[in-house]
Amino acid sequence: MFSLISFRLNFPFHLKLISILIGIALLTEVFANYLLFFFHLNTNHPVYNIYILIQGCIYAIYYKLIITVKAVKRGANIFLMFFFIFWFATTFFVFGLNVWNSYAVMIGDLFIICMSAAYLFKFITSDDLLNLKHCPEFWIAVGSIIYFSCELPFTGIFNYLADNFETTTIFLYNVLQVLNIIMYSIFIYAFLCRLKTRTTKFL
Repeated sequence: MFSLISFRLNFPFHLKLISILIGIALLTEVFANYLLFFFHLNTNHPVYNIYILIQGCIYAIYYKLIITVKAVKRGANIFLMFFFIFWFATTFFVFGLNVWNSYAVMIGDLFIICMSAAYLFKFITSDDLLNLKHCPEFWIAVGSIIYFSCELPFTGIFNYLADNFETTTIFLYNVLQVLNIIMYSIFIYAFLCRLKTRTTKFL
């Protein structure tokens, strides 16, 4: 809910995108865990498969807006075109909508990790004096790297683990839930950073 302040206080568009993503993630979790029976679905994989596509596209647009390096922007544009085609092909012709699309998750996670790392590298090597306490983009990149670096190896082999090692799968899934909470907690701090900066300017 903290991210909603990005609209009320007219934050930059890239932060509004993260707010939208957080809202979509919340709706996805609610739908996947509590509303499946209304649609007579036996698995929540279709819900998460669709979210994978949305998440990858929003992150690509987000980093395209905040990273000034032309090669990185070009890479984000290529990813946007490639990822939709790749997601569609693997979802409907390889796995099926009702099966976890591990290929799309791996590509999406790897892209997010690379873009987050590129931003942090640019941030750290910048000649400008930047205060970490007042830079939400820095914390969003940190939170993203923490979560997606851990999600990548697990979700890439999720289908295999689920079929052969159920106990291990449940344990790792719970670990990911904790990391997910950590990531969104960092995101909350990121938005509060921006709020504190604006409040200071108003005073």
